[in-house]
Amino acid sequence: MNKYFSTIRSMGIIFGILALTTFLLIGCSQTKVTSVWVDQEYQGDGIDDVFVVGVSKDGGLRRIFEDEFVTLFKQRGVKATSSYRLLPDEDLRDEKKLDSTVKESGSDTILMTRLLDIRKDTQYIPPDYVYAPPSSYYGGWHGYYNRAYMVSPGYTVEYETAVLETNLYDLKTDKLIWSARSDAPADGKVGKHIKDFARSIINQLAEAKLIK
Repeated sequence: MNKYFSTIRSMGIIFGILALTTFLLIGCSQTKVTSVWVDQEYQGDGIDDVFVVGVSKDGGLRRIFEDEFVTLFKQRGVKATSSYRLLPDEDLRDEKKLDSTVKESGSDTILMTRLLDIRKDTQYIPPDYVYAPPSSYYGGWHGYYNRAYMVSPGYTVEYETAVLETNLYDLKTDKLIWSARSDAPADGKVGKHIKDFARSIINQLAEAKLIK
C-alpha cells in the first residue's frame, strides 16, 4: 500500500474523515510551525508539480483549503492541482481511485494536511494597573478610590489550539521528504485561518529549498 494513501486512510480511521473540518471551521489568527523534518538524503530538484490534498468531511471547506495552497504554489512558480477537481469527496477514501487520480495528474509530489488533535490551553492575563501618584494616598480617599476602582484584576483565559501535521511525499519513490507540525489558535474567521496556515507552510517549504 502506498505510504501517502496509508496516511489518508489513517486520517479517516482516527477522525472519521473529520480531519480538517473542525480546524477549518474554527479558523485561526496565527499559525506556529512547531517542528519541521526534512529528508537530508532527498536527491530531487524540488517541487515542480504538486497534488494538494486536504481531507475534510465538508466538501466546501476542502475546496477553499486546497485552492489557497494551489494559488500560493503557483505564485512560487510551482504547478499545483487541487485534488477535489479530479477526485470527488466520496472517492477520497478509495485507494484505487486515489492512486489512479494521482498518477493521471502527472504530479511529482503530493502534499497532505491532517488534524492530529484539538488541545485545550490556558493563558494568564496579568492585572492592568493604573498608576496612582503619592498625593492620592494623602489627599483624601475619594481620589484614591477613583484610581483603585480602575484597576483590572488578572484573569485566566481558556482557548483551544489545533495541532496539525503536513506531509510532502515524492511520488516517484513513494517516500516522505518533508513534514511539519503546526499549532494554530482555534478562533477567528475561516478565510483568514486558511490563508495564514497555507502561507506558513509555503514559507517553510521555501526555507527547506523545496520551492523558490
